[in-house]
Amino acid sequence: MAPHRRRVQLSGVNGRRGYTIIELMLVVALIAIMASLALPKVSFLRYRQDANGRLVQRTLILAQQRSLQKTTNVLFVMDYAASRMRVVEDTNSNGAADGSERWESWRLGEGARFAIPTTTVDGATSFYATGPGITTTANGPTITFYPNGSASGDAFLYVGVSTGRSDALRAIEFTGATGRTRLWRYLGGAWRRDST
Repeated sequence: MAPHRRRVQLSGVNGRRGYTIIELMLVVALIAIMASLALPKVSFLRYRQDANGRLVQRTLILAQQRSLQKTTNVLFVMDYAASRMRVVEDTNSNGAADGSERWESWRLGEGARFAIPTTTVDGATSFYATGPGITTTANGPTITFYPNGSASGDAFLYVGVSTGRSDALRAIEFTGATGRTRLWRYLGGAWRRDST
């Protein structure tokens, strides 16, 4: 007697053949072409400049917090020549960053720098920083934070790139009474406030 043989049918294998290597290569090639067409539309510069604007915002907030913690005046100084910001504990309250005073610095991201825009958000004469809260010192434009949490006044600080692209301009709005900061972008020939 012959052994009983059972026929097993695997699901999905009804005599259909699989994909050939050529068909798979064509699909991969089409995906690569579509991705290469879409990639130039993504602006990595926008994200980098937004990150630089957020760095300035965080540094302003840190300077305000430091003045409250240390119960002394704290200076936020823009060193536009070196593309960095300094937070200085102004222990002698003379409004200047002296060599003996404690300070920390943060540099803007690669390719970014403080910039002079063609037009400012507040309509003031173009400079790296504008507004009544700015004091121009030998160290650079300065905002003073007081131990009660207030600041020397309102200000706008401007960040751009070394190539001078206008769509890379960012303005950081600072409100001296509340310490609130907002980011602005220069798009299509006009300043537009960030919605976040």
